[in-house]
Amino acid sequence: MKKKTTVSPFPSAENLRMQRAAEGNTPARAALNALFDDSTFVELGAYTKRSYHDGALVGKDAEFEGVITGYGAVNGQLVFAFAQDETRMKGAIDARHADKIEALYDLALKKGAPVVGMFASAGADIFEGVSAMAAYGRILKTVTEASDEILQIAYVRGLCIGTAAAIASAFDFVVAKADAPFYVTSAELGGHSAEAGAWCFKGDQDASLGYIRSLLDFIPDTTVDHETSDDLNRLLPELPLSADIRASLTAIVDDGALIEVYADYGTPIVTAFASVGGIKCGVVAGNYTEDHGRITRDAAYKTAEFLDICDSFGLPVVTLVNSDGLAADIPMDAVRSLAFAYAQLGVPGVTVILDHAIGAAFTLLGSKSLGSELVYALPTSEIGAMTAGASVAFAWNQDITETVTREKLEESWRAEESSPVAAASLGEADDLIDPSEIRTRIASALLMLTC
Repeated sequence: MKKKTTVSPFPSAENLRMQRAAEGNTPARAALNALFDDSTFVELGAYTKRSYHDGALVGKDAEFEGVITGYGAVNGQLVFAFAQDETRMKGAIDARHADKIEALYDLALKKGAPVVGMFASAGADIFEGVSAMAAYGRILKTVTEASDEILQIAYVRGLCIGTAAAIASAFDFVVAKADAPFYVTSAELGGHSAEAGAWCFKGDQDASLGYIRSLLDFIPDTTVDHETSDDLNRLLPELPLSADIRASLTAIVDDGALIEVYADYGTPIVTAFASVGGIKCGVVAGNYTEDHGRITRDAAYKTAEFLDICDSFGLPVVTLVNSDGLAADIPMDAVRSLAFAYAQLGVPGVTVILDHAIGAAFTLLGSKSLGSELVYALPTSEIGAMTAGASVAFAWNQDITETVTREKLEESWRAEESSPVAAASLGEADDLIDPSEIRTRIASALLMLTC
């Protein structure tokens, strides 16, 4: 009897290797190689094939799954990543797409390592129908369950629309390539591109990946010692407090190095990562050049989100207050979010009042009453329920004469009623410090609070 032969439905290992090599250095692989340290990226599930519906098999059955997953080193640190590959059926999402991402997260969570997700997909595989939509749900569940457990950074390097945009937005940080479409509903259907608050940085690919490498170098490693040659006891020159706050920040922090997040969103407040005296920290700073630092809706939400991230990764918070209070149109939910974020911080807080801490700004931005351990104020700072101008108009307007001008009364109000001495006398400020001491006092406080 003649022996029956069977033909394997799978290609040989050599053919698989040749097929993958033939893909070349696709844009997705180029982005991964640029993110990771040279020759450290190791691919996982490299030969996973797409799970096409029968009606779409013609000419498609040999195509690899549309997402590349793996791990490697970034600045010498273990990092996991996935990259949707638009050259494989436009990166369309199906069940095995979700399988690969879930498997990647399982490993990342076991190791406590960050995940970088690179988005570039035309959407769901329409031939899979409900299965593809369920794959979106599985990925979203995986991302949200990893929140507060590991650092997650989304890089929108290509098309990222609909549910994919919602998934990317669930990451701790979103970095977007300047020309990448990023929205939930298209403009043709009445929608609009994601607003500036959806991403913390936007630029070309080199700048975006460089920014991601900086974040990865800073956040996951929250050890006390951060390598710096900057003198902990360095006194500061005269700070330009009336100028953009970034000029003062670069003088205060170690080596003048800042990693600002959400720079184009909620601009009356600057949020950034830095180190002071070798201690990594988050910095919240009022920018008085933007409408006198008044806290807007966007500024409040941005700061609350930033504080939550600092709390999640054990970074102490330094707050530099320079604000005339709340913007007139700020909604109460934004105020509540900001207050709640400061009140719930489980990390040390150090606050310095620079020029102005007016009304709710004094309370909301790192006050002792909301939990900051140490609060300092400059001797020339103005602390009060209203600005000197508004206070004089409200309380002393009738005292204005030809010899007693409004300007003199405002000067008197600042000296007598809005002096930081009152806050210090009540214990709401621990000390009145010279501007040249700001760096040394912050450094000393952080060392004490984190040791």
